[in-house]
Amino acid sequence: MTSSLVGSEMCIRDRIKRGVRMQQKSIYKLVLFTAVLCWCLWNYKVSLGILGTAYDIIFPFLVGAFIAFIVNVLMTKLEYFWEIVFSKGPLLKIKRPACMVLSFLLIFAVVAFTIILVVPELQHSIRTLGKLIPPAMVKLNTFMHEKAIQFNVSAADWQQLHDQWMVLQNNLLQYIQSNKSLLLSRTWNATTSVVGVLTELVIGFVAAVYLLLEKDVLARNARRTIYAFCYKERADYIVNAARTTHEICTGYVGGQLLVAFLLGCMCFIGMLILGLPYALVESVLVGVLALIPILGTFFSAAIGCFLILVAAPAKIWCFIILFLILQRIEGDLLYPRIVGKSVGLSELWVLAAVTIGASLGGIMGMILCVPLFSVIYRLFSQKVAVELDKKHMDDI
Repeated sequence: MTSSLVGSEMCIRDRIKRGVRMQQKSIYKLVLFTAVLCWCLWNYKVSLGILGTAYDIIFPFLVGAFIAFIVNVLMTKLEYFWEIVFSKGPLLKIKRPACMVLSFLLIFAVVAFTIILVVPELQHSIRTLGKLIPPAMVKLNTFMHEKAIQFNVSAADWQQLHDQWMVLQNNLLQYIQSNKSLLLSRTWNATTSVVGVLTELVIGFVAAVYLLLEKDVLARNARRTIYAFCYKERADYIVNAARTTHEICTGYVGGQLLVAFLLGCMCFIGMLILGLPYALVESVLVGVLALIPILGTFFSAAIGCFLILVAAPAKIWCFIILFLILQRIEGDLLYPRIVGKSVGLSELWVLAAVTIGASLGGIMGMILCVPLFSVIYRLFSQKVAVELDKKHMDDI
């Protein structure tokens, strides 16, 4: 009896000691964090420089992670069908690299098909427009002379306008001559910027390949690390949040691709019914640029108006009306129901996420805010359900 009491007393003392040590560690961590935060705020220029350098270093790897995530959406589907088709045999062993290569090839094929289909048509339209400009300028000149005669504009006034135009032209030429070095330096900066972007893309592509090939190992190591350095409850919450984020972002990307595909198909059918030219080219543009919120719509509309204006100017109003109808279908029906359903948000929350994202971060804000809102909403709903379960109020 005495020994059991002594043992329980020692156990209680050990628990108290562990609690005191944990409390001391928490105090030390808080003091250290406060000291580092004060130093960063006091030396904010140095802190911003360090953060900028760190961002420049990890940016290619962030690009690689983004590429890997997008490709993994298609790659996961291909791996599923690969296992069904090659359930037995040596081909099952090369499932991961084969599906990764197929995913990249499909994405590159879509991009190449879009470029090969659209660029020649744009060049042809620009050439056609170039041939139409000289007679149009002659007509404009005749029209201006007729108006000048109608409004009694004298020859001296025309000469004055001509002299002012020549002065403006000469000033422009003098500016170009006197700022050759500046233009050359800006051209060089733009060239080096392009080279830097290409270098970052190459590094990001290589990082994406490694991430895709080793995604299972990396996920397992990350999970082991979280459970090694966190309490089990906190580790469970982090793993659940990561799983929820992956599920929602994957559904968001898939929903965006489905909306783009449906818009392209509807645009193609509508242009065929109305007899509009460049139906295939414009439909591909609408589908591809629909992946870019807001601005992508304006780009596809502007290019479509330009192509139809050159080929069939009388039908441009039909295209504008068709495009407005497609925009209403996308905004009121497809996007809220497909993308909103994929990410688990109602139409109201999708609209709120897009609006807030546009005001905070422009295009990238609109792209990221919808899945971010969905993750926050899902985690908050789970937290509410847990708290209600603790209070035995599940029926509310």
